[in-house]
Amino acid sequence: MLASIRWSLPLMLAGSAYVWAGPPFVTNDPDPPELGQWEINLPWQMERNRNGSASGEWLRMDVNYGYDRYTQLSIEMPLPYHLPAEGGLHVGAGDVLLEYKRRFGTDAEAGYFGINPELTLPTGDTARGLGAGRATLQLPLLYQKQWGDTIVYGDARYKWHAGDEGKSYWFLGMAFERSFGERLKLGAEAFVTTPRAPNGEPNIGFSVGGKWVMAPGRVLMLSAGHSFLDEPELTLFMGLKLLFSPEL
Repeated sequence: MLASIRWSLPLMLAGSAYVWAGPPFVTNDPDPPELGQWEINLPWQMERNRNGSASGEWLRMDVNYGYDRYTQLSIEMPLPYHLPAEGGLHVGAGDVLLEYKRRFGTDAEAGYFGINPELTLPTGDTARGLGAGRATLQLPLLYQKQWGDTIVYGDARYKWHAGDEGKSYWFLGMAFERSFGERLKLGAEAFVTTPRAPNGEPNIGFSVGGKWVMAPGRVLMLSAGHSFLDEPELTLFMGLKLLFSPEL
């Protein structure tokens, strides 16, 4: 098993962008895992607001499966926390997310589009700030193009009932990542949203981050971000990506 990972992962890193795009950024990419490949992301996230409150996830079990060359099937099960400004930490099960991703094309240098509908189920405890208290739906249109060692991808999505008090809004993000050898990739993203709360304001934000192949099948992901017009004031992301190749 370990031998299969050692031989297959470097080949995937050298020949595709599947391992790299997406997390740790909010902007998503259209690439699924390889055919028959399992990809498991284990992130920790934190969002701090200007009033001193904070929220995030101690852990998220993000499981992705490459159904075919074009399709990804996913389920995400978070363990969120909420820390009000006045104190009192709340931790518990969060809202479960079901995801389908489909890309249209395989030539990264020519560029291609993708779709990525996501349905979130209200399984978290909204009274403790651990869930939305309603089903939400995201309908993204994705695009990606590669120039040598640089990948650029965009994400335009409508978030139905995903904002405060069930407010629907638009998200538009653009990210780029550049390889520095076979093990390191650094990147950044910028994004804008329409108001996420009734009588709210639009938002503009950015993140910077990177990924490091620690060992075959293990990728460390880090990012930090800031919003200029709306919450959160600061976002931090740290996660581990585990890859299980089709040969296993």
